[in-house]
Amino acid sequence: MEFNQFTENVNRLRASNPIWFALDADPIGTKAEISTVENQLNISLPEDYKTFIEAFGGGYFAFTVIYSVTDDSEWNILNKNQSLELLEKHHFLAVSDNQAGDYYGYIIENGLSTKNLFVYDHDDRQVKQTKYQNLFEYLVEVGLKQTV
Repeated sequence: MEFNQFTENVNRLRASNPIWFALDADPIGTKAEISTVENQLNISLPEDYKTFIEAFGGGYFAFTVIYSVTDDSEWNILNKNQSLELLEKHHFLAVSDNQAGDYYGYIIENGLSTKNLFVYDHDDRQVKQTKYQNLFEYLVEVGLKQTV
């Protein structure tokens, strides 16, 4: 799914279901904040993640959460990934979670991310491939409860 199609879905659902977007979200991320996170993690953040953060910010997004580049956020991507240690142990960058112990994100190889989304399954303690070809497909299905 492309970003323009994703944005159209969001705008349509925001108009018909404003309560889905009523929880506090973090402000949109700036290029400077994104660059700071990339430098601190020593990786290039995925393009679809950066596009989302620059347009929508992080934190609560309908029925899910996206980690933020905002320093003092409880959803800060840097703090979340440092505490989870998934980047070091599994080369996995978490950008979202299901509030039940599983994390969604990207495999990182040589500082670059995959395009497809993966999930860290806390029961198996393994990273597994998902059907989502990018963050937008994940957000449509999980965050907006729509079929892709």
